[in-house]
Amino acid sequence: MSVLQAALIALMYAFARSAFNAGLGGYVLSQPLVAGTLAGALLGDPLRGAQIGGAFNLGTLALSQLRVRLGPDIALVGYVGVPLMLLSGLRPDEEATAALFGALLVFGTVLSFARGLFNTLIAHWVDYFADRGQIEAVAIVSVVPTQIWTVLTAFIPAFGMLLFDAPTLGGIATSIPAWLQAALRLTQTLLAALGIAASLRLVAQGSGFAYFLLGWALAPFTGLVQATLLGVSAATIHAYLTRRTLSAGRDTLVTDVLPSEQSEVYTARRQLAWAEAQMAFLLWMFFHDAGANFERRQNLGFAAALAPVGRALCETLEERIALLRRTLTLFATEWTFGAALVGAVVALEERRANGEAINDAELVGAKLSGMAALNALGTAIMTNGLASLLVAIGVDLANAGSLLGVALFVVVQSLAVIGVGFASFNLGFGYVRRFAERARLNNWLRPALFGATRLGAFTLGLLVPVFVPLSLPEGAALTIGSVVWSPQTRVLDATLPNGIPLLLTLSLWVLLRRRWQPLTLFGVCLIAAVFGGAVAELLGWF
Repeated sequence: MSVLQAALIALMYAFARSAFNAGLGGYVLSQPLVAGTLAGALLGDPLRGAQIGGAFNLGTLALSQLRVRLGPDIALVGYVGVPLMLLSGLRPDEEATAALFGALLVFGTVLSFARGLFNTLIAHWVDYFADRGQIEAVAIVSVVPTQIWTVLTAFIPAFGMLLFDAPTLGGIATSIPAWLQAALRLTQTLLAALGIAASLRLVAQGSGFAYFLLGWALAPFTGLVQATLLGVSAATIHAYLTRRTLSAGRDTLVTDVLPSEQSEVYTARRQLAWAEAQMAFLLWMFFHDAGANFERRQNLGFAAALAPVGRALCETLEERIALLRRTLTLFATEWTFGAALVGAVVALEERRANGEAINDAELVGAKLSGMAALNALGTAIMTNGLASLLVAIGVDLANAGSLLGVALFVVVQSLAVIGVGFASFNLGFGYVRRFAERARLNNWLRPALFGATRLGAFTLGLLVPVFVPLSLPEGAALTIGSVVWSPQTRVLDATLPNGIPLLLTLSLWVLLRRRWQPLTLFGVCLIAAVFGGAVAELLGWF
């Protein structure tokens, strides 16, 4: 492979990983079927590239469900693995191929860690500008540094790997010690717990904490969609019963959460223009994963999307600060169906700017409430459904000697992704606009916001086992004679399944309530992760 070919392939990989592909990176350009075809075209054999990439694509679709790109890097499989196989003549069923792709998964995890950790630091830097109400600075810093770093950590490593052969890459990957890999995973887990704890501080008011525990308790036994439906039912019944106990002149739904600083008079004097709302969608489409980080996931992309809304609606410095702080809390969802949540929040921000009594906890709760369900729904339809079908067609046609299936995948998947995202955003925006007005006229807006806050706390509980899958290593056991005693299975799993993630999250929540600074806890998590990996190595747990 020439230096120019390696550079062009690495550049395509960097573009697929960046935020400048109109939201098609994870769904189209990163898929090994497409990546293998493009890399194969540069090497003179696009059909063989499609066949090799397609052979791995159905298996990697499960990895691509990590819509916030912090897991193994499937794009690396297509843009580095396939070219190396083409040049070396390896077949997908050979042992050397398995070793190559095992090495690429290790490298992908390391690169994703480098991006996620850097973006987490950027998220704390953005907090500085948010506290000063600087909307433009928040939008720029959320996007520009993160994308520069993404391109650097994509192009340079890919270019270097393409100049090596498969055995050399495998040797480098195996030289990375197990304790260090464990420390990387532990860092991601601890910071995820910190992000959940920060949002919990806002929504765990009154009965919200009970909903959080309920979500955590149900998580091991139900799927995210089913659990969310149960949470919706409980929150709706609770809101209805609370509505019936309201006395004249006293809204317990507000005082039970947080006192609202908004006026009770809705004037509709600051309406968003259609173009301003669509600009929010456009920014979300491009930058939803631009600053994907371990702690608050897609919060930087969400903040960038709401920048035009903040400029249009916020007249005072205090309003801008409050809006930015709300938008920079935890947000993580599949981006096309999740666009409905972005539209809904835009509509709620418009209502609040016009005097509706919507407080910060209610807005954050509304944002959190549908996150998990929309993520599961979007993944099931866009990835497990449509993408799997189109990849299967593309692989079948490639094996028959045609690239028509690859073209079909690119065109249909791209149209579906952009179309669903646009429709979801406008559905969420328009529906909440209309619903909020009808709900206010029928005295249901306060109960609806009350229920959304509770459902947001419930969703955080659901996400604890998903985002904080912390347990003792398999090797953490004592051998007494011929008996192997494992504290994880014998004690922790038997008494309190998923207890370590819960206790960790609650510990960070308590520290935040005691005025510990998030940046301080960020440093503590880093030190604890390195220390934990080193101790596990000394104890022989790997």
